[in-house]
Amino acid sequence: MHEDEGSTSDKFQAMLDVIARSEPSIASGQADFDRLRVDAAKAAGVLIEFYGDAALERAKLIERRSPQSHFARLVTAEVDRRGKRRPGD
Repeated sequence: MHEDEGSTSDKFQAMLDVIARSEPSIASGQADFDRLRVDAAKAAGVLIEFYGDAALERAKLIERRSPQSHFARLVTAEVDRRGKRRPGD
């Protein structure tokens, strides 16, 4: 599934932007970072479900659009990690 950068992903990008704005502050501690990792895993799952084999490419596109976002990097890493699993793992 190949779509141009401005197509269906707009709603997904808006969701990522909202979640990314909730990135933990220095004072908020480990609990917020753990929540952010859980949110990144959920977002990665959505990317994988929606884009299939192109999920990593889409995650990297989102990361390039938001280069300062730690959340975008977490999502890309999670998609990449899941893609490296062998079936049945």
